[in-house]
Amino acid sequence: MGLAGRLAGLYARSIYLPGTIVSQSLRRTSRRMRGVTRGQATRLPQAGWRGLFPAKAIALVQARKNAGDVNLAELAVLTTAAATIEAGDEIIEIGTFDGRTTLNLALNSRPHLAVLTLDLPPGQTSHFPLAPGERAFVDKPRSGRHFRDARGALAIPAARITQLYGDSARFDWTPHFGRAGLVFVDGSHAYEYVIADSEAALRLVTGKGVVIWHDYGVWDGVTRALEDIETHRRLGLRHIRGTSLVAWKSA
Repeated sequence: MGLAGRLAGLYARSIYLPGTIVSQSLRRTSRRMRGVTRGQATRLPQAGWRGLFPAKAIALVQARKNAGDVNLAELAVLTTAAATIEAGDEIIEIGTFDGRTTLNLALNSRPHLAVLTLDLPPGQTSHFPLAPGERAFVDKPRSGRHFRDARGALAIPAARITQLYGDSARFDWTPHFGRAGLVFVDGSHAYEYVIADSEAALRLVTGKGVVIWHDYGVWDGVTRALEDIETHRRLGLRHIRGTSLVAWKSA
């Protein structure tokens, strides 16, 4: 990991993420005082990232966020999870998009871990209806441009990434059940897809592994699905403070 990447990781986790937590708290207080209701109400209990993952050093590349990407605070938490997993022999991502998160997961995880990422091919009809506005994230020129275009030192972690294509609700994950130390669910935000992807993720993860979901409290389908899962299964899902991430650790 280069010095620039380590400094970016230090800034993201030690400055940007705490600043985001403070900023969110101030905004909530201001809205409450003004009687303003904005955003989605969330019910999952919150937890700080330090209560979930050891504070191992991380490095970040392609830190600049584009539309559809996780933000810098979320990227810091995800790469921390990748750096600390000790179980399994795979990392699985559902929803590749531009491959920014994928590349950072590979960069920060142990070198023996295979990284698999699944994306819906452009133009393919989805098994379930997509959430409004999602088609633009599907119909992009190509999936995973950040790891496909990786050069120099980044080509080494990028070489551990395998791009898979298919509809996540119908994809045959059977060969990978119980093998993933980390599963990141960031596919379609439609309720039916989140339910299906979550069921797959819980089968993919190995003992002492981690599942992380994105966009809780941002997309209605994600929020409802995760809260319904928690209501019916009592898994102990935790909303990571300062982010739209939800985490679950396998016993």
